[in-house]
Amino acid sequence: MATADVVIVREWDAEAFHRRVLDFESQGYRARRESYSITAEMNPETGEIIHLRSIELLRLDRDRIQTG
Repeated sequence: MATADVVIVREWDAEAFHRRVLDFESQGYRARRESYSITAEMNPETGEIIHLRSIELLRLDRDRIQTG
């Protein structure tokens, strides 16, 4: 059985979010697209709506594959 490293990327800024996802993908991680979400939240002081983006990325560790 292979083990997996899981990373969750969460960012308020869209550019920072996409930059971090691309960085992890360049390191061999794969985005679980079904886990992608955008949550709208309101800043209680200003009334401004901001969006939190999140996605799970995983990388199978092929060095840890075990045979039964």
